Amino acid sequence: MQIGRIYSNKPDIFFPIDFNCGDNADVINIIIGEVRRPQDKKRDSHNLGKTTLLHLIDFLMLKGLSQEHFLSKHQELFVDFVFYLEIALNSGDYATVRRGVSDPNLISLARHGEPNQDFTDTPNDGWTHSDLPIVEAVTLLDAWLDLRVLKPYDYRKAITYFLRSQQDWSDELQLQKFQLGRDLYWKPFVAHLFGFKGGVVQRKYELDDTIQKLKQKQADLQAEVQFKEDDLPELAAKLSVLHQQVDELERQLDSFQFDAQERRIVQELVESVEQEVAELNETIYNIRYDIKQIDNSLGHKDKFDLKEVEAIFKEAQLYFPDQIKKQYEDLVGFKKKVTRERDAALRARRKQLSEQMRAAEERKATLDASREEQLRILRNTDTIDKFKTLQKDLTKQRAQLVYLEGQRSRLDSVADAARQVREAERERGRVVDEIKAMVLKPTPIYEKFTRIFNDYCQQVLSREGIFYFHVNNSNNLQYEISLGLTGQKGKSSSQGDGTSYKKLVCALFDLALLKVYEDMPFFHFVYHDGMFESLDDRKKLAFLDVVRKQVADKKTQYIMTVIASDLPRTDKGQVIDFSEKEVVLRLHDDGPEGRLFRMGEF
Repeated sequence: MQIGRIYSNKPDIFFPIDFNCGDNADVINIIIGEVRRPQDKKRDSHNLGKTTLLHLIDFLMLKGLSQEHFLSKHQELFVDFVFYLEIALNSGDYATVRRGVSDPNLISLARHGEPNQDFTDTPNDGWTHSDLPIVEAVTLLDAWLDLRVLKPYDYRKAITYFLRSQQDWSDELQLQKFQLGRDLYWKPFVAHLFGFKGGVVQRKYELDDTIQKLKQKQADLQAEVQFKEDDLPELAAKLSVLHQQVDELERQLDSFQFDAQERRIVQELVESVEQEVAELNETIYNIRYDIKQIDNSLGHKDKFDLKEVEAIFKEAQLYFPDQIKKQYEDLVGFKKKVTRERDAALRARRKQLSEQMRAAEERKATLDASREEQLRILRNTDTIDKFKTLQKDLTKQRAQLVYLEGQRSRLDSVADAARQVREAERERGRVVDEIKAMVLKPTPIYEKFTRIFNDYCQQVLSREGIFYFHVNNSNNLQYEISLGLTGQKGKSSSQGDGTSYKKLVCALFDLALLKVYEDMPFFHFVYHDGMFESLDDRKKLAFLDVVRKQVADKKTQYIMTVIASDLPRTDKGQVIDFSEKEVVLRLHDDGPEGRLFRMGEF
């Protein structure tokens, strides 16, 4: 796929641009901005439309129109414009895309056998498909482009790698459009691009999300239950006993037989209530003792007074050296710091103990009331009164049964969520193992790319180009790109982190990727915006040499924007200009005629 031409329904404002593509792709495409009025300080070569053209091409490749796009921000200027883009397809024929600014969500597509067509006056019935919704148009254009190596992704996922704006020079693979999004949205695609299993990488991120959601669900469910998952067997046993007790109490009340119930009350008083009351009394005593000890410690104040020590030395007519005085001051300061930290810890502990004592006292009060009620039942000789009392006890036990059954039901949900978390974590472990095994077996695409990329870096930067995948501390796929240290094979330098070298590494990365896929149904063009800015002339010439060699077989179309002042120069300062065949668009600062859109600045 290469770009043939771009034009509009207003050729007097936007001139048609014909790119060198197909049989002419061995000639590079230069969009150059010239300064023709250097004395006019109000003008410059940075607002002529070089970057705007890239965004226009992306618009015609059916990118969604955001509020930040120049066509949206200045809609009143462009509302009557209709743009057309001719694309050379990998099948050998051509496609033309029509998209207007007034209704950018309606797209027309035409497929034709000959290049350099003009569809500006073609009626709707002359198009292969007219006024398609943008989603349908992307699907259809994706089918026409037939970039099979991208599947299951469509062409929109990768096209920005080959429309690299000036905001995309900071990272080879994490473009600007990915920087605000999660790794899930682009790293699986990167893995796929180098022949790895992108689906496995995506599954890892999906499992991370699933586990996080399940853990949150588990926490929310747990907040509704006073028991823990491990308490489930004990809770089930308690429910079984309570069911039995309720059934037996109902039978006894129905038959007015209270002996068994009284025996149960006696047993509960002896084995449960009295024992727990005794334990609580001991707990409350210990807590009160600990609180008293803490209060005593907090009430103790250090009485060391340095002035008194100085006075004693003076009375004894002994010399008190400044060094000793400083050591005493340091010691006192250290002790005060330790005391403050200790007091803070003691106050926190006292608060914790007070809360424990309050809970213990509340529980003891509840048990005392229960014990009093149970003793009253045992002492009562009135059968009817005893029946009523035991009926109330039955009601309480039924309420307790309902409560515990509700707790068990919720606890079952907690346990189920915990089981799902464990299953998802086990699956994630298997996926991580698969990713680790995957990166240890380089794919043919990856191996070919690393060879070409290293060769390009050697030619342009005289450094090794190092690129590899690994699994990071979060068990996610990670890539590393760097330049090698001179004379130390395989060791990375920080040179590739500089702005100029980073730009070159990104550009060489794009070219190497296109070289790898040059004989496959893939993109076969790249648009580099502002490539030469702030580069050394020797690097510019070396880079151009690599570009010209790669486009020589016409399998790669290269488009670059450049400012005239950034053109490379010889050692003697002579400008090395591009030929007229290479310059497809010449912009300048001498009025509206020199801008991409022949109108006032916007």
